[in-house]
Amino acid sequence: MRIVRSSMKEFLALIALTACGQSFEVASIKLGKPPARSSFGPLPGNERYRAVNAPLNWLISEAYGIPMRQISGLPQAFSGDEYDIEAKAERPVNRNQMMRMLQHLLEDRFKLVVRRETKEIKAYVLVVAKGGAKMEESLGGELFIQKVNASKSIYNNMSMPVFANLLAFPVDDTVVDQTGLKEVYNFTLNYMPEHLGPGVLEGREAGPDPNAPSLSTALQEQLGLKLESRKGPVEMLVIEHIEKLSGN
Repeated sequence: MRIVRSSMKEFLALIALTACGQSFEVASIKLGKPPARSSFGPLPGNERYRAVNAPLNWLISEAYGIPMRQISGLPQAFSGDEYDIEAKAERPVNRNQMMRMLQHLLEDRFKLVVRRETKEIKAYVLVVAKGGAKMEESLGGELFIQKVNASKSIYNNMSMPVFANLLAFPVDDTVVDQTGLKEVYNFTLNYMPEHLGPGVLEGREAGPDPNAPSLSTALQEQLGLKLESRKGPVEMLVIEHIEKLSGN
């Protein structure tokens, strides 16, 4: 085994992963049953992983730690399907180990083959603002988002790579997580969206808070984060092969 510039902590984590196996002890993947609320993530205790109505591109993004806008090659035929996952590790593992297990699960059930490459692009990076992050660290559990109205949402068990994924929609560009924050967090974000969704326009969703600040201001004042526009090398994940779900 060749280890290049790895810290002792990373080396020990690798040994631990090898010792307990890189796959879940038992795992089931089935098509989801909308309109149940989408959620996904490790459960408290760090032995189980659960997803409910999770889109495949979200699962790939979480497993490989790559924002969705940095994933290419997923056929259109997979874009509308959502999946339920119940998986259990042999023993408690850390988040990185569980994501490796999720990778192996997707590779096994969807015959997924990917490669990583680097491209030079202009994108936003999410960083910690001066003064530090202001979010509450979560004790773990499934990730889910509760939308209060068109401007305000409550985030539970949110990792920063996934949050960067979400920010790509309001800024309409790639957002790369460079916060260095490795845990998951609970927080509320209230900002004035530039465009209102059809739910608001059709009267099915509460309108925005008229006093809500801009996204940039809200990120800094409410979460202690900020977006910066930069050009540089960005890691991409290319899907080379994928098949419809096999087994359960």
